Amino acid sequence: MQRVVFLCSGNTCRSPIAAAILRARRPDAQVLSAGLAAVDGLPAAETARAVARERGLDLEGHRSQTAQAKLFSGGTLGLAMTRRLAEEARRQFPEAANRIFSLGAYAGLPEQDVEDPIGQGETVYRGVANQVADLLHAAEVRRGWLFLSSVGLGSDHAGLILKREVLAALRQDAIPAVDYGTDSAESCDYPDFAQAVGQAIASGEIGAGVLVCGTGIGMSIAANKVPGVRAALAGEGLAAELSRRHNDANVLCLGARLTGPELAKEAALRFLRTPFEGGRHAGRVAKIAALDQDNP
Repeated sequence: MQRVVFLCSGNTCRSPIAAAILRARRPDAQVLSAGLAAVDGLPAAETARAVARERGLDLEGHRSQTAQAKLFSGGTLGLAMTRRLAEEARRQFPEAANRIFSLGAYAGLPEQDVEDPIGQGETVYRGVANQVADLLHAAEVRRGWLFLSSVGLGSDHAGLILKREVLAALRQDAIPAVDYGTDSAESCDYPDFAQAVGQAIASGEIGAGVLVCGTGIGMSIAANKVPGVRAALAGEGLAAELSRRHNDANVLCLGARLTGPELAKEAALRFLRTPFEGGRHAGRVAKIAALDQDNP
């Protein structure tokens, strides 16, 4: 299940509203709110509850909680109300830094902060609710098939440097990511990291993966042994995009000895931004999925 944590400072105004709005849009996700300096157990502000009721949402049972590292386990996405809060959250929880962004940045509007309405009237609170709803809609349109999902990255020693280049590109584009290793240039075995990313996809912890080894071939062979994984070897943007449009691939494999960093970053971003086309391709992908059942 996808998990999202909305972050603000005191956690009685903005983040509870944001969490309630997203829960209504995506009941399949686990949506929480937390404050970097919250006092545990406080209800949402009365004005926030009133504005929520106007939208058909219920904040009566909300109780504040302090943000803790355990909230960001696995592929959890953290969405802070402002850029300053996102920076502070990344400082407090460095292990989740690649998965914490401001809501504005995640929506592709990095200059847009959701300011604290505490102590102001219902009109200001309504404006906050409308702004949050608009930003979530913009994020859903922009993120498409990976809305709320993190991307898992893995490499062996040969792919380590290129993996780090791709990770930096994802961070720049506010795409949440989890690095499953390796983090060392010492010789290691690529199937271990292909399996880690593949199993995280199969379990729903992450939504997609990018794997890097010397040629990408070993990673693609290994990843495709995990049921539910459709790994595509692609060394440039068009092949990566078509693997999504036509094959509904959920893992991109890259070869560090064959593909330079700029081509690799372009391929990864096009892969992660492209929806599955469906239509005539759906039946073919269904036959691929059936092979997992026929050959467990």
